[in-house]
Amino acid sequence: MTGINVMGYDLEEVRKEIHAPKKSSSYEICEVITQEIARMRKFNHMSQQELADRSGVKQQMIARFESGINTPNIRTVLKLLAAFGKTLYIGDLKNVELEDGAVSAADS
Repeated sequence: MTGINVMGYDLEEVRKEIHAPKKSSSYEICEVITQEIARMRKFNHMSQQELADRSGVKQQMIARFESGINTPNIRTVLKLLAAFGKTLYIGDLKNVELEDGAVSAADS
């Protein structure tokens, strides 16, 4: 029944939108962090196997994260970041410049 329009809407497109899985914000955060880890790996001319050796995360999993097939949990993210001497930090935003015109809760 593709192409059936009701009030200007293609019913097939509406059906796809209704049934499409929605990404949670935590998924999107992990996706951004995974992209940044891949960027750091490439910037440092490191292979996936080298990152696997340094982090203890299997190379196959790193490949799946980088291709978007899987999303790492926070424990895995921390292992991958540690391989670069980095970690996640939750702290005070008083001295942090925010992007995209965001306003800190401390400023509101």
